[in-house]
Amino acid sequence: MYPLVSVLIPCYNAQKWLETAIHSALGQSWPKVEIIIVDDGSTDASLEIARSFSCDQVNVISQENRGASSARNTALKAAQGDFIQYLDADDFLAPHKIRDQIQILDQSPPQVLAICGTMHFFDGEDPSRGIFHDGMPFYQDSDDPLDWLITLMGGDGEGGMVQPAAWLVPRCVIDQAGPWNEQLALDDDGEYFARVILASAGIRRSPSALTYYRKFRSLQSLSGHQTPQNLRSGLDALNLRAEYILSRTQSNRAIRAITRNYMILAVAAYPFCPAVTEAALDRVQELGGSDYFPPLGGARIQRLQQLVGWKLARRLSVALHQLHLRRMRKSWATA
Repeated sequence: MYPLVSVLIPCYNAQKWLETAIHSALGQSWPKVEIIIVDDGSTDASLEIARSFSCDQVNVISQENRGASSARNTALKAAQGDFIQYLDADDFLAPHKIRDQIQILDQSPPQVLAICGTMHFFDGEDPSRGIFHDGMPFYQDSDDPLDWLITLMGGDGEGGMVQPAAWLVPRCVIDQAGPWNEQLALDDDGEYFARVILASAGIRRSPSALTYYRKFRSLQSLSGHQTPQNLRSGLDALNLRAEYILSRTQSNRAIRAITRNYMILAVAAYPFCPAVTEAALDRVQELGGSDYFPPLGGARIQRLQQLVGWKLARRLSVALHQLHLRRMRKSWATA
């Protein structure tokens, strides 16, 4: 008997891409799939598009705008599946993604997660010509979820990331991990999947499964993560991830991974939210310091950093980036 897979699609003002996401879920070669779409107060035609697919297999729910994490929690409450597949409304799945991961999990112990590679592409471009991220060396099979998470976060010197749709998760693990944290605006997926990983019995990589991750060159997308609210959320999320790990181990690898991420956040937050920068640097010192410093830019910026310090060099790097964005805005306006 085929287990049911629930594909959960949170949606907010995604009329341009929603049909592609839904079709990719409906087109799965796995025979038992339900799709739950939660429209999070869209002001465009997203809800109408979603409702045009409504049937026994596709459940459409509308709610007031409360954010993506709330929409995912709403979808999760409605889900009946034995496995959960998250899918953002602007991304999509390869036709055999779910089937290939189920086949891997069939040969694995209970409570094991499946993961796969992701094709990154820019909106408006051919997805098949994007950049494939297979996740290696971070996506190794493992029966030690804590060690796997530490490796992903940079415990061995480099870190990686996992696009949420790359996972296929047994419902029993989802229930043990708990709901999405609706207080987080940035890195809510990193915090959530840290709990999911730690609630699991291990991770298995499916080399043939594939998901597609859409990226954007818009000014709003390029600058949206740099608001004080988002940066404070990033700090809150990282504090939680650090707590989950340090409550289980205080190994050198764990501390190296955590301080690495605090250093990345400290630099990313400056000069947009100096309070987050200082809080992140304080945490690094509390944990014994770090020998890692994120690159600020190209060779010229690196040389400037040696002369005037990282904060002034970072300010110049940000100013040059903002100048580039203004030029992009002008070119788009005249195109």
